[in-house]
Amino acid sequence: MDQPRPKLLRRAAIIVAGVVVIGGAVAVLRSPDQAVDQPKPVPPPQTTVKEFAGDTVVIPSPGNPPAQPAGLSVEAGPQRLLVAWGPQRTGQPEPERAAGYEIRWGRDGTLNNVRLLSQPVAQLDALDNDVPYQIEVRTIDSFGKRSMPALTMGTPKAPDSEPPWTFVDRFASRVVPEPSRWRVAGTSDCGRATRGEGQDGKRMVVSGQCGAEPVVLRSRAPFRLRDTPVDGEFGRLVLGTDHPGQAGELTIDFAPGPVDLVGPVNGSTHAGAPGLARDEPGLPPGSIRVRIVGGQVPAAQVLVPPGTARLGKPVAVTPMAPAEIGISTRWEVVFRTDGVHLLQDGKVVGGGDVLPAWREATALLGFIGGPGGLHAAVDVVGFLGAETAPPVLVAPPVLDTGRVIVEAGTQLTSPSGGARVEGAVGGQLRVTLVPTNPIPAAEEFTIDVGGKEFPARPAIAGQPLIRGVRYPIVADLPAEALILRSDGDTLPVRVRGPFRRGEGAARVVSASIELVAPPGAVSAAAGSGTDVPLPRTRLALARPSARFLDSAGQPLATDAAVPRGRLVLEVAADGPGGQRLGGELAGLAGVEVRLDGEKIAGIPTVADGPGVAGIWRLALNTTGLGEGSHTIEVKAIGVDARAAFAVAYAPFTI
Repeated sequence: MDQPRPKLLRRAAIIVAGVVVIGGAVAVLRSPDQAVDQPKPVPPPQTTVKEFAGDTVVIPSPGNPPAQPAGLSVEAGPQRLLVAWGPQRTGQPEPERAAGYEIRWGRDGTLNNVRLLSQPVAQLDALDNDVPYQIEVRTIDSFGKRSMPALTMGTPKAPDSEPPWTFVDRFASRVVPEPSRWRVAGTSDCGRATRGEGQDGKRMVVSGQCGAEPVVLRSRAPFRLRDTPVDGEFGRLVLGTDHPGQAGELTIDFAPGPVDLVGPVNGSTHAGAPGLARDEPGLPPGSIRVRIVGGQVPAAQVLVPPGTARLGKPVAVTPMAPAEIGISTRWEVVFRTDGVHLLQDGKVVGGGDVLPAWREATALLGFIGGPGGLHAAVDVVGFLGAETAPPVLVAPPVLDTGRVIVEAGTQLTSPSGGARVEGAVGGQLRVTLVPTNPIPAAEEFTIDVGGKEFPARPAIAGQPLIRGVRYPIVADLPAEALILRSDGDTLPVRVRGPFRRGEGAARVVSASIELVAPPGAVSAAAGSGTDVPLPRTRLALARPSARFLDSAGQPLATDAAVPRGRLVLEVAADGPGGQRLGGELAGLAGVEVRLDGEKIAGIPTVADGPGVAGIWRLALNTTGLGEGSHTIEVKAIGVDARAAFAVAYAPFTI
């Protein structure tokens, strides 16, 4: 059906920018002397929308079913299939009137998996290698009508060959991540790394609700470069992950010292000149950080501390492709004779005109979530370069370091009276401080453990003390100082600093201990293997919006005056916006439109099943409205009660 178009009218309205609100609750406060009403039963969440058009509105009607997707391609990988259509991957246009897609898949003729999509690509994970899978893809229009299915098949398979890894982890062990290979670090307990569940069940998931703070994986195996390049390459780090396709950031740090956390949390997003490294004050001397920013405007940076020597010629790079939501990317940081290269699925998208002076560094993988939190699936991490291996693991005790630095010169803590840590001939304590005020040199810090005091030193010599920037220190501890509490699990440790109580010069944000095994020892079994990812946020609906159009169908500028009378109101539900927020897209039951709180339209989107997203144009007659401010409210409602509704507002003035 033809969309309604506005007519020229006599008086003016002012359009104001809209606001989006996610479903929540409002509490009413009463004074103590007011009577308290009995609580009313909470109605169940709305999960249906009935078609409705008020006297002043004409709503659009469903048309014929949309066309099916054309040109499906299937790319087989280990325990996964990548199914794609559309111009970015296949060169085929998306079907007309496509608001989203539904994909179903299974084996042996049973399609028992289903997913709603906002983009013409889907990655199917946790499959069995060498088993054929049947796949159906349908186009969904704005009213939930489905096309005929496009059919295809695919068979996951292991790679035909592997590069000459010096270290590789595909996270297939009983405990993920393996404690002998990885340490998880952060400034709080807001995140974790575990084996995934369901469709993430054959890879690692890093999850959390940490805001701008990263969840960091530290490799216990050193990252080592070759002394002599091979085909111009000294070595590389490979990381397969779907992060930061949804939102957030990914950092890959190479630090020439025993560290858990380094540098500032969030630096400048200014990319600088393509192919050139950018100075980042606060990074330790000699370190290199690769920073990848996700979302709709992706960016890649190579960051180094000020004063780093430059090669004088930029690395040739190509524009970075927007990361697709839920699709794994192969990121590679390559150290070559002409600088540092960042590859995205084989294409050089970032680089820096620097080379490290070191041949060995600690590799840190930092995962920062977006507005909906962090849920990053990791498929593989591998090193290429000089031979390396993690040291023998002695299962570490739980550390109690406190968050406050103790004043130097005060009485030492008494030994805790427990047993000595077994199986270790010593240990290295790694502590990360964050200065809150100017403080003296780090060489003046000491570690109080086991009733004795031991000197601490900067983990990387020459790092400046900068307010708000992580500052790692280390201390070597003898075996006789490793005395547990009476619980047999906890090692109490205190950091002492050269300042008086109450000055608050620094705080402890992270600590770990690497125990030294005796000669001939083997790594101890550690970890339960029963941890699971933190739950995702609620299922997200497509993000609603509303705007007014002129007689030619063009959007009116914010604060633009329009004639009074019949207007075209365009209501939209943005599928990628919802999927980017929650990772998974909830089925859409429909949208409801209100004018000044009164319902004027209801558009169901479940013609053949749950909708995904869409655009609807309504004819709205404002002739009967009085002068002054008015508000259009658009509410997106899901078919699943677990999905939080979303509301957009479009205020205007007659």
